[in-house]
Amino acid sequence: MLPVRSPHTSKGFRHSAARFVLCGSQQRSHRLRARAELSQSAKPKSRVVCIGEALFDLIADQKGVPRDKVKSWKPYAGGAPCNVATSLGKLGLDVVFITALGQDERGDQLLALLKASHVKTHGVQLLPKPTRDVYVTRDDKGDREFAGFGLSSEVYSDCFIDAARLPLDDIKSAAVLVTGTLGLAYPHTRDAMHTAVNAAKKAGCKVLVDVNWRPVFWEDKDEARRLITEYLKQADVIKLSDADLKWLHHMELTPALTNPCAVAEHYPHAVGVLVTAGEEGASYCFNSGTKGQHSGYVPCFQVDVVDTTGAGDAFTAGFLYRLIKAGGLEALSCDPAALKEAVVFASAAGALTTTKPGAIEGQPGETQVLHLYESSRTWNNFW
Repeated sequence: MLPVRSPHTSKGFRHSAARFVLCGSQQRSHRLRARAELSQSAKPKSRVVCIGEALFDLIADQKGVPRDKVKSWKPYAGGAPCNVATSLGKLGLDVVFITALGQDERGDQLLALLKASHVKTHGVQLLPKPTRDVYVTRDDKGDREFAGFGLSSEVYSDCFIDAARLPLDDIKSAAVLVTGTLGLAYPHTRDAMHTAVNAAKKAGCKVLVDVNWRPVFWEDKDEARRLITEYLKQADVIKLSDADLKWLHHMELTPALTNPCAVAEHYPHAVGVLVTAGEEGASYCFNSGTKGQHSGYVPCFQVDVVDTTGAGDAFTAGFLYRLIKAGGLEALSCDPAALKEAVVFASAAGALTTTKPGAIEGQPGETQVLHLYESSRTWNNFW
């Protein structure tokens, strides 16, 4: 005859088993959660955040004449950080834009344009101040020169980006934070830019700074040099035009294109530099750590140029697109072939933007850029 287990023993046994099952379930749950978090952290970041000005370029209809001789102007949306954001959106990347727009018709138009370009706009601050406009004259070739503003420079909305309202979570989770330097001219926006950069650096987000020297934004040129030079110490990638090189380093274009690593020597803290010079082409120098430096020169694509406004910004977006696809800055800078391809792709994006007036209207999608990019395969002694 089998022994009969007492009710107390049976009850205790059931409770013990239940506790064992519950404990095992919790452990499995913790393990699964840890694996998910590890997988998420190991996955390359793909978001780009841009911070800075959005405005309207009032582009002269007549070429080769000064501002006081221009008879008519056409407004086109622009602002370097805005241009980079819209170009990235059109290329299909996850992009967030941070700026301050006026609560006016032009502010509404810019906000609508950003959304239509697939840019996330929850970082846009709306203020009871005017949205900036900039007069842009053009020479006979279509190259532009900034010729002043409609109002006093310091009254526009983009001078007042509020650091306390920054979407810091977006910045911390991004692969790259993109900024210019124009906002450094205005204390409120300068504080917001430094706050954004500090948050990015602490979170491992890379920082790309486009110098984009525009003297019309600055009253004190010596202060501009000091503030910009200090700010660039935080950058992982620095983009400079021929005008930036001449102003910051008294450096002529030819040596910068033939030896871009000489430019990089000015920025020992940065991973790399990009030098753009319109029809003269572009060059690059990146530090790959244990593999030394990778550098090169990329000629300009031949297209029918209508307006060069925003070409450098589309170049920046094209480079960032390939950087994200490569798995991040470290992966790209260690791969000389991928790095070269990234700069060629960037050059193609910049060239296509010049085929239409305005900085944003001519920005291409991925398919268009790839089509022009593939034509570089016929370049003699390049690849």
